[in-house]
Amino acid sequence: MTITQEQRTYARLAGITLLVKIVLEAFGDSVTIIARGGKSFAETARFAAENDVLWRFCLLNVGLAWIAVGITAYTLYVVFEPVNKRLAQLALVVRLGACFVGASSLMFRVATAWLYKASVTEGLFTTEQLRTLVYVSQRAAGAGVTTAWMFLGASWILYYLLFERSRCLPRALAGSGIVASAVLVAVAVLAFVFPQRTNELKLFAVPSLLIELTTALWLLVKGLQPRATDQARA
Repeated sequence: MTITQEQRTYARLAGITLLVKIVLEAFGDSVTIIARGGKSFAETARFAAENDVLWRFCLLNVGLAWIAVGITAYTLYVVFEPVNKRLAQLALVVRLGACFVGASSLMFRVATAWLYKASVTEGLFTTEQLRTLVYVSQRAAGAGVTTAWMFLGASWILYYLLFERSRCLPRALAGSGIVASAVLVAVAVLAFVFPQRTNELKLFAVPSLLIELTTALWLLVKGLQPRATDQARA
């Protein structure tokens, strides 16, 4: 197998889309989830209602992040199709599954935003009714995201296997990626079954995020290793 210029170009595009996805998701979740930690329902509802445009813009960023996941799937398919076409196709389909499910779950977060906005209208809902409706919407969104994580982790396992086989990444990074991605799948399954433990379980997914960031930077800065072809043949 000879590494073509097209593969090198798409590898760098994959690095760019991975970084874009991380940045968009971080910005969107930092305002709507992370910064709201420890806040009461009334405080969160008030903030969302008073900053409606900002809240929606953050949700838009999350939606764009899931679109970036789909674009990354195609760029990595172009990179790995010459390595193992069937495995690359499987990884493409699985990662697109993450894109579709994750993007679809966004509708529940938009519904939650509307419920927060409705909290400023007196007599429309009682506080308890709003809290219950928001809780249901959040659980539905959470179930969608954890399902998307299952797809995402499974696709990363396949991609890191292809990275390891093609020697396009250092073996240590590819091997760590396989292990961290398997842990991500396990975290997603446990979070789906025990949603009340999601925040604690997310800590075990941090390594997969760091390895994804490292992979993105490697592909963007270093690209495909020049000797990947010779090493793969050896």
